[in-house]
Amino acid sequence: MKGHIISLLLLLSVLLTGCIETEEIEKLGLINARGVDIGENNLLDTTLVVFQFSALSEENTKIIPGRGKTIKGAMEDAENASVFKLAPGKNKITLFGRETAEQGILPLLDTEARDARIPDLMYLAVSDTTAKETLTVNEKNIPVDIGQFLRELIENHTHDHNIPRKTLQDFLRIYYDIGQDNVLPLFELREGIPQLNAIAVFKGDQVVGELTNEEAVLINLMDRTVKEQLVEFSLPLEPFKGYLEKREEKEDVDLTVLIQKGNSKTKLIDEENLVFQTETDLELRLVEQNAGLVLKDNHVIQLLEKEVEKKIKAEFEKLLNKLQKLESDAFGYGRYYKSSLKGKELTREEWQEKFPEINVKFNVNPKIIRHGVME
Repeated sequence: MKGHIISLLLLLSVLLTGCIETEEIEKLGLINARGVDIGENNLLDTTLVVFQFSALSEENTKIIPGRGKTIKGAMEDAENASVFKLAPGKNKITLFGRETAEQGILPLLDTEARDARIPDLMYLAVSDTTAKETLTVNEKNIPVDIGQFLRELIENHTHDHNIPRKTLQDFLRIYYDIGQDNVLPLFELREGIPQLNAIAVFKGDQVVGELTNEEAVLINLMDRTVKEQLVEFSLPLEPFKGYLEKREEKEDVDLTVLIQKGNSKTKLIDEENLVFQTETDLELRLVEQNAGLVLKDNHVIQLLEKEVEKKIKAEFEKLLNKLQKLESDAFGYGRYYKSSLKGKELTREEWQEKFPEINVKFNVNPKIIRHGVME
C-alpha cells in the first residue's frame, strides 16, 4: 500500500510539472543590449539588440527600434515590430546617448529596477554620440554581436583597473547613498568601432563631464585596491642629470610603471573647515624608462620615488580641482563627512553646496620594489 502511495505522488508531481507555462525558445527574442536616446518631440527612442533562435534566418542578431513616452511604452512599440516575444532577462548592457544622460537617467532606471526580469548585474554605460549610432555599427568591424562586444570591452578595461565598472545595482546604490557621485564607461566611435577612452562623470543622475583613462585610475585608487595596473607619466629631467648614461638628452624622463598594489585611506581631520587627508600607498615596478637612468645606486631609486610622489600628488590635486568645478564628488569625500555627523542626515543638496569648498591633503607613498628596464 505504501508503495502505491509513493508511486501516485511521483505521478502527480510529473503531471503538475507539465502544467507550468513555458516559452518555446524559437519564439523568443533575447535582448542582449539596449540603447536609449531622446528622440523627436521629446519621445524616447530605444534600440534593441536582439538574439533570435531561428533556423530560417541567416542572421541571428537583429536591431529592433521602438519609440514611446516612457521606457515601457518604447519597449512595447518595439515588440509590436517583432515577430518574436522579446525577453529582457539576458540584457548585458543598457547604453544611454550623451544628450539623454545629460538630462538625467534616474527616471529611465526606475522602470528597470522595478522589473524582476531585468538583471541587477546589467552594465550601464554612456555613448559619446547617440546610443543608436553605437549599437548599429557595421558588424563586420567587430568579432561578436555588439552587445557582447561592449560588455567584453568594459570587463577587459575594468579588469585592468582603468575604467570603473558599474551595474544597475551599483549605480542605484551609490545614487541613493548620499556622499558620492557616479561615473560610467563612456564609449566613442573611432573609424566605426566603439572604444573606451574615457569615463562619464555624473552630478546626481546627470552627466556633467568626462575623465581620461589616466584620471580614472586615480578614482579607482580611492575606491578599491588596484593591482597589476600599468601607468605612464613624465618626470622632469633636471633632478636626474648626474645619473644618466651618455646619450642624447631628452626634455623629460618618460616612465611606464606597474602598480603591483595600490590603495588609499581617507579621513576627515577638520570638520569645521572641511579638511580631509588621503593617504595613498603604492608598490611599484619600473617597467620602462627612456632617458637612460642608471639605477644601480640606491640613491637614484629614492630620488625616483620622490619625483613620482610629487607627480602623483599633483595629479590628485589637479583632478580634485576638476571635479569641484564640475560639482561632482566622484572621489566620495561626502561619505567621510556624512559619517562624522553622528545621526544627522546629509542631503544631496547640502553636500553639493559644500563639496566645491573642501580641502584635501594628499600624501602619496610610492615604493619601487623592483625595476627592470626595457628600452
